[in-house]
Amino acid sequence: MASVTLYGRRTSINVQKALWALHEVKLDFEWVGSDSAIGWPSNPDYMQINPNARVPSLAVDGVILHQSNVIVRYLAYVHARGTLWPEDPIVRAHSDAWMDWQQTELNGNMFTVFWGLIRTPPEKRNMAEIGAATERLHGNFRVLDSALKDRRYVAGDSFTMGDIPAGAGLYRYMALPLDRPSLPNAQSYYKRLQERAAYRSDIMIQLS
Repeated sequence: MASVTLYGRRTSINVQKALWALHEVKLDFEWVGSDSAIGWPSNPDYMQINPNARVPSLAVDGVILHQSNVIVRYLAYVHARGTLWPEDPIVRAHSDAWMDWQQTELNGNMFTVFWGLIRTPPEKRNMAEIGAATERLHGNFRVLDSALKDRRYVAGDSFTMGDIPAGAGLYRYMALPLDRPSLPNAQSYYKRLQERAAYRSDIMIQLS
């Protein structure tokens, strides 16, 4: 059995994605950083693991993998082909597309709103910038809501690796102190994700 170690702090959404995937594939692993300074990318010891100073990293028998969505894809391919990793190339392409959507379309707006409202003191917040990013964020989730009109999960009727980044982003959106538009399909999807134990334990934590 491979030796697997996850590095990264608990509050990082990228670490949460990897953690969720590890639990979905039911893989035994060591977690370094949940209660350790090494989980913070500024730690000099962590720089030896990932010189990009980003979390998470995953070590598999001493081989280090970086980038959260790469880690999710690796775990899905090695441990969950036919489920998390769709065998149908079209379904897999849809799954991949939503993973990229979280990083390229959603992440920039989410970063601005999340850091502005959660990690920035009120007196230092740029409310104009946060407000503009919030409107773009609503637009991102309108896109997701529309895509879910005729499907249960982002790539179709089954849960796949694409739901991990999208679902992690959706929780943050739902947990932020925002007035959200009506998103009935995304709301139903959110309820379905909450039926998964790993989503509740790994993603639905207090924002900080």
